[in-house]
Amino acid sequence: MKPLDDLLHPGDTLMVGTPADLGTMKSRPLTVVRVADGRVSILLDQTAPWACDLTSGEVAHATASDVRKNQWVSITGILSLSTDAAEIDDLWNPAADAFFDDGRDSPGIAVLRIDVQTGSYWSGPSGRLGSLISLIRAKFGDTEDSGEHGEVGLPQ
Repeated sequence: MKPLDDLLHPGDTLMVGTPADLGTMKSRPLTVVRVADGRVSILLDQTAPWACDLTSGEVAHATASDVRKNQWVSITGILSLSTDAAEIDDLWNPAADAFFDDGRDSPGIAVLRIDVQTGSYWSGPSGRLGSLISLIRAKFGDTEDSGEHGEVGLPQ
């Protein structure tokens, strides 16, 4: 078991799947701003067509991969939205300033929070040599030797 904040970090890109039409999910890349206490926080433009239909309490699924670390993460959690100015100010950073046309004064800025309920991760030796070793172990040895897999540790 690895803690969520050991697996995801500010600046990581998640493919976040949110409820769409007819019981389906639609995914899009979003940037993590904070990971703390089992919650992932993301700044977004809630006036974007896809974001207009988000509802607090819905289930979201997100995945991340980091090929440099040879690590993959999958999480599922409950969505909530906040337009609290103090929370937005606390999360604001230079990357957000570049994304929003009018910076912090852009209309529609909100915080999308995912309160993680469950998650899994997979990892292997990092780097090209580590990946090669992992492939060889998987092919000729025990697949358990090719990397690590476990559940995401969440606060109690």
